[in-house]
Amino acid sequence: MSIWPKGATGLHIFKWKKRSESSLTAGLLQDVPPEIELSAYGRIPSPRSESPSELLNGETLNVEPIADLDLFFERIYRYYCEKGLWCIIIKWIVELLSIGFTICFSGFFLLYVDWNGLHNAKCGMDAVESGIKQCDLSKEALHQHPLTPLTLTKAIIVGYLGIFSIYWFFCFLRFFTQLRDIIEIRQFYYNR
Repeated sequence: MSIWPKGATGLHIFKWKKRSESSLTAGLLQDVPPEIELSAYGRIPSPRSESPSELLNGETLNVEPIADLDLFFERIYRYYCEKGLWCIIIKWIVELLSIGFTICFSGFFLLYVDWNGLHNAKCGMDAVESGIKQCDLSKEALHQHPLTPLTLTKAIIVGYLGIFSIYWFFCFLRFFTQLRDIIEIRQFYYNR
Protein backbone atom coordinates (compact mmCIF):
# COMPACT_ATOMS: atom_id res chain seq x y z
CA MET A 1 0.00 0.00 0.00
CA SER A 2 1.45 3.38 -0.97
CA ILE A 3 0.96 6.73 0.64
CA TRP A 4 1.43 8.54 -2.66
CA PRO A 5 -1.57 9.33 -4.84
CA LYS A 6 -2.03 7.26 -7.97
CA GLY A 7 0.20 8.33 -10.79
CA ALA A 8 2.62 10.31 -8.58
CA THR A 9 6.30 9.73 -9.21
CA GLY A 10 9.37 10.76 -7.26
CA LEU A 11 9.67 13.98 -9.25
CA HIS A 12 6.19 15.14 -8.37
CA ILE A 13 7.11 15.25 -4.70
CA PHE A 14 9.24 18.38 -5.17
CA LYS A 15 6.62 20.34 -7.06
CA TRP A 16 4.72 22.76 -4.94
CA LYS A 17 1.05 22.97 -5.42
CA LYS A 18 -0.52 26.26 -4.68
CA ARG A 19 -2.85 25.53 -1.87
CA SER A 20 -4.97 27.96 -0.10
CA GLU A 21 -2.82 29.47 2.64
CA SER A 22 -4.06 29.77 6.15
CA SER A 23 -5.15 33.20 7.27
CA LEU A 24 -2.41 33.33 9.89
CA THR A 25 0.53 32.73 7.52
CA ALA A 26 -0.95 34.85 4.78
CA GLY A 27 -1.24 37.81 7.12
CA LEU A 28 2.32 37.45 8.41
CA LEU A 29 3.84 37.22 4.97
CA GLN A 30 1.97 40.21 3.60
CA ASP A 31 2.94 42.54 6.48
CA VAL A 32 6.69 42.37 5.82
CA PRO A 33 7.95 45.67 4.42
CA PRO A 34 10.06 45.38 1.28
CA GLU A 35 13.06 47.09 2.90
CA ILE A 36 14.10 48.39 6.29
CA GLU A 37 14.53 52.10 6.42
CA LEU A 38 17.62 53.35 8.24
CA SER A 39 16.79 57.03 8.09
CA ALA A 40 15.86 57.09 11.79
CA TYR A 41 19.44 56.36 12.80
CA GLY A 42 21.90 59.20 13.19
CA ARG A 43 25.57 59.26 12.43
CA ILE A 44 27.94 57.35 14.66
CA PRO A 45 29.60 59.85 16.99
CA SER A 46 33.22 60.67 16.36
CA PRO A 47 35.74 59.35 18.90
CA ARG A 48 36.24 62.74 20.58
CA SER A 49 32.58 63.80 20.73
CA GLU A 50 30.25 63.42 23.64
CA SER A 51 27.87 60.52 23.89
CA PRO A 52 24.56 61.28 22.17
CA SER A 53 22.55 59.46 24.81
CA GLU A 54 24.23 61.36 27.68
CA LEU A 55 24.92 58.05 29.43
CA LEU A 56 28.45 59.15 30.19
CA ASN A 57 27.27 62.30 32.02
CA GLY A 58 29.30 64.73 29.99
CA GLU A 59 32.43 62.60 29.69
CA THR A 60 34.05 62.33 26.32
CA LEU A 61 34.18 59.07 24.46
CA ASN A 62 37.88 58.27 24.16
CA VAL A 63 38.42 55.42 21.73
CA GLU A 64 41.98 54.36 21.01
CA PRO A 65 42.95 51.51 18.72
CA ILE A 66 44.33 48.42 20.44
CA ALA A 67 47.46 47.05 18.79
CA ASP A 68 47.41 43.47 20.13
CA LEU A 69 43.95 42.21 21.02
CA ASP A 70 45.16 38.84 22.29
CA LEU A 71 47.49 40.47 24.81
CA PHE A 72 44.81 43.00 25.73
CA PHE A 73 42.18 40.34 26.42
CA GLU A 74 44.72 38.27 28.32
CA ARG A 75 45.50 41.25 30.58
CA ILE A 76 41.82 41.96 31.17
CA TYR A 77 41.17 38.32 32.01
CA ARG A 78 44.16 38.21 34.37
CA TYR A 79 42.98 41.45 36.02
CA TYR A 80 39.53 39.92 36.49
CA CYS A 81 40.84 36.59 37.82
CA GLU A 82 43.24 38.22 40.27
CA LYS A 83 40.43 40.38 41.70
CA GLY A 84 41.68 43.88 40.93
CA LEU A 85 44.62 46.24 41.32
CA TRP A 86 45.19 46.06 45.07
CA CYS A 87 45.06 42.28 45.17
CA ILE A 88 47.64 42.12 42.36
CA ILE A 89 49.96 44.62 44.08
CA ILE A 90 49.69 42.84 47.43
CA LYS A 91 50.37 39.49 45.74
CA TRP A 92 53.51 40.90 44.09
CA ILE A 93 54.74 42.43 47.35
CA VAL A 94 54.20 39.16 49.21
CA GLU A 95 56.08 37.29 46.47
CA LEU A 96 59.01 39.73 46.71
CA LEU A 97 59.06 39.46 50.50
CA SER A 98 58.92 35.67 50.44
CA ILE A 99 61.77 35.40 47.93
CA GLY A 100 63.82 37.93 49.95
CA PHE A 101 63.11 36.05 53.18
CA THR A 102 64.12 32.76 51.57
CA ILE A 103 67.43 34.25 50.40
CA CYS A 104 68.22 35.79 53.80
CA PHE A 105 67.09 32.74 55.76
CA SER A 106 69.11 30.29 53.69
CA GLY A 107 72.13 32.63 53.69
CA PHE A 108 72.01 32.89 57.47
CA PHE A 109 71.67 29.16 58.06
CA LEU A 110 74.15 28.09 55.40
CA LEU A 111 76.89 30.68 56.10
CA TYR A 112 76.55 32.04 59.64
CA VAL A 113 75.51 28.99 61.65
CA ASP A 114 78.38 26.76 62.76
CA TRP A 115 76.67 23.39 62.74
CA ASN A 116 79.65 21.53 64.22
CA GLY A 117 79.99 24.09 67.02
CA LEU A 118 76.25 23.88 67.68
CA HIS A 119 76.42 20.09 67.88
CA ASN A 120 79.44 20.09 70.22
CA ALA A 121 78.42 23.03 72.41
CA LYS A 122 77.83 22.23 76.08
CA CYS A 123 75.25 24.77 77.19
CA GLY A 124 72.28 24.64 79.49
CA MET A 125 71.78 21.39 81.40
CA ASP A 126 74.71 19.68 79.68
CA ALA A 127 77.11 22.31 81.04
CA VAL A 128 75.66 22.09 84.55
CA GLU A 129 75.89 18.28 84.59
CA SER A 130 79.49 18.19 83.31
CA GLY A 131 80.63 21.05 85.56
CA ILE A 132 81.77 23.24 82.68
CA LYS A 133 81.33 26.99 82.81
CA GLN A 134 78.13 28.27 81.15
CA CYS A 135 78.60 29.09 77.49
CA ASP A 136 77.22 31.78 75.25
CA LEU A 137 75.29 29.97 72.53
CA SER A 138 75.59 32.84 70.05
CA LYS A 139 79.41 32.71 70.31
CA GLU A 140 79.50 28.92 70.09
CA ALA A 141 77.07 28.42 67.20
CA LEU A 142 77.59 31.48 64.98
CA HIS A 143 80.58 32.37 62.81
CA GLN A 144 81.86 35.88 63.33
CA HIS A 145 83.36 35.95 59.82
CA PRO A 146 81.53 33.35 57.71
CA LEU A 147 83.70 33.64 54.57
CA THR A 148 87.18 33.68 56.13
CA PRO A 149 88.13 30.15 55.21
CA LEU A 150 86.63 30.29 51.69
CA THR A 151 86.03 26.70 50.66
CA LEU A 152 84.36 25.21 47.61
CA THR A 153 81.15 24.60 49.57
CA LYS A 154 80.98 28.22 50.72
CA ALA A 155 81.69 29.42 47.18
CA ILE A 156 78.77 27.31 45.89
CA ILE A 157 76.53 28.76 48.62
CA VAL A 158 77.57 32.31 47.72
CA GLY A 159 76.87 31.53 44.05
CA TYR A 160 73.44 30.16 44.99
CA LEU A 161 72.64 33.28 46.99
CA GLY A 162 73.91 35.50 44.16
CA ILE A 163 71.75 33.79 41.53
CA PHE A 164 68.62 34.06 43.65
CA SER A 165 69.44 37.67 44.51
CA ILE A 166 69.59 38.45 40.79
CA TYR A 167 66.26 36.65 40.36
CA TRP A 168 64.77 38.76 43.16
CA PHE A 169 66.07 41.93 41.49
CA PHE A 170 64.45 40.97 38.17
CA CYS A 171 61.17 40.23 39.98
CA PHE A 172 61.44 43.68 41.58
CA LEU A 173 61.93 45.31 38.15
CA ARG A 174 59.07 43.25 36.68
CA PHE A 175 56.82 44.63 39.40
CA PHE A 176 57.33 48.18 38.14
CA THR A 177 57.12 47.31 34.45
CA GLN A 178 53.85 45.40 34.88
CA LEU A 179 52.39 48.00 37.23
CA ARG A 180 51.94 50.47 34.36
CA ASP A 181 50.04 47.87 32.29
CA ILE A 182 47.85 46.88 35.22
CA ILE A 183 46.96 50.53 35.90
CA GLU A 184 45.98 50.96 32.23
CA ILE A 185 43.79 47.85 32.40
CA ARG A 186 42.22 49.16 35.61
CA GLN A 187 41.38 52.45 33.91
CA PHE A 188 39.86 50.60 30.97
CA TYR A 189 37.98 48.25 33.28
CA TYR A 190 36.37 51.06 35.29
CA ASN A 191 35.98 53.81 32.69
CA ARG A 192 34.93 51.95 29.57
